[in-house]
Amino acid sequence: MTATRDAIGLRAAALSILAGREPDWTRLQRCSAATWQLFFRTERCALALKSRLAAAGWAVPDRARAEIERAATRELQRILSARGQLLRIGRLATAQAIPAIVLKGGVAALASAAPVDVQDVDVLMRPHEAERLAALLDQEGFHTIGPACPAHLAARVSPPGVPIEVHFAINDIELDETLWNRIRRLDEVTGLFRLGGADHVWHLLVHSVVTHAHRRGSLRDVLLVADALRDCSPTELDEVDRRSASHRFARALCSVLAMARELGAGGPVRDRFRREAAANYLLRGPLGWLGFSRFWTGAFSGALFAQLEGTADRRREWELAWIRPQFPSPWGFAARLERRAPRLGRLCRNAVKVTRLMVCQVVAWPVAVAVRVLAPSPAPPPSSSPL
Repeated sequence: MTATRDAIGLRAAALSILAGREPDWTRLQRCSAATWQLFFRTERCALALKSRLAAAGWAVPDRARAEIERAATRELQRILSARGQLLRIGRLATAQAIPAIVLKGGVAALASAAPVDVQDVDVLMRPHEAERLAALLDQEGFHTIGPACPAHLAARVSPPGVPIEVHFAINDIELDETLWNRIRRLDEVTGLFRLGGADHVWHLLVHSVVTHAHRRGSLRDVLLVADALRDCSPTELDEVDRRSASHRFARALCSVLAMARELGAGGPVRDRFRREAAANYLLRGPLGWLGFSRFWTGAFSGALFAQLEGTADRRREWELAWIRPQFPSPWGFAARLERRAPRLGRLCRNAVKVTRLMVCQVVAWPVAVAVRVLAPSPAPPPSSSPL
């Protein structure tokens, strides 16, 4: 548990640096190289830290400087790879006269003075155009990795570049004509577009709070939201606030927005996701020996974070377990059963998902207890209202 506690301390120090305040370096001296690596694998904010430290001109201890430099170099390599992939997509889209909308971190990689780490490139197109772009990428020498998903085709990759995901939908967001009509041209690359200001921020929030609940409060994602907010008009900011306040996950959405605004303002930042961060450090550190399983990992992570969050998240886990699958099973036997007996196949698949969730909830309970011990709920901020 020592690595997890030290990683929590690194997160507090990182928030101080990002807010323009020098941390207590002596408290970070005990952090091992493994703890620094755990922190940066989870938070993915090394490039931003390096930039803030360079601007501040503080005397940084050698170990901290070396670890930040090492992680920042890896992040910069992925950002440059993403830029190269997007330039390639822009050329293909221009030649075929099909607009490609860059999503999430890809926008910052192309257009921001403060890009953040990216592990893949996401572009959105209308369904028939998505198939055309995927075929063009295949002709360029890309090959597929992994299965198709409800919102995007199977990812394409051409090593050593980062993977490309061609979307025809966005998870947990309805694509209506209003959204399509508000897209903007990305001046940096011909043939590429981006979502409107409010839609872009909303997608970042939903992606990190609803679609991938384990990423709530990730420093990389908070930085990305903070950068996107700067590009919004007051009217667009009001729209984001209204959407967040009326959503079933309003507390988490508004908390990420608040942290992003505090970071953007350059003042103190209250960490509203210390417990979620501790859970991620625990999963990637002391419990890292569990490895990755397509069948278990996502279900266990979802069950753990649902126990930490509350009723709305637990209800969503059950809804996802019972929802009718939109794609064939990636498992050979289940896929054959679905083809030969569709109704029985779907019933068996839902039964497996429900049973898996029940098992994961039991196994996740002691882990959730450990997380609460490591990161107790913070006291609420003092009220400024008069008595």
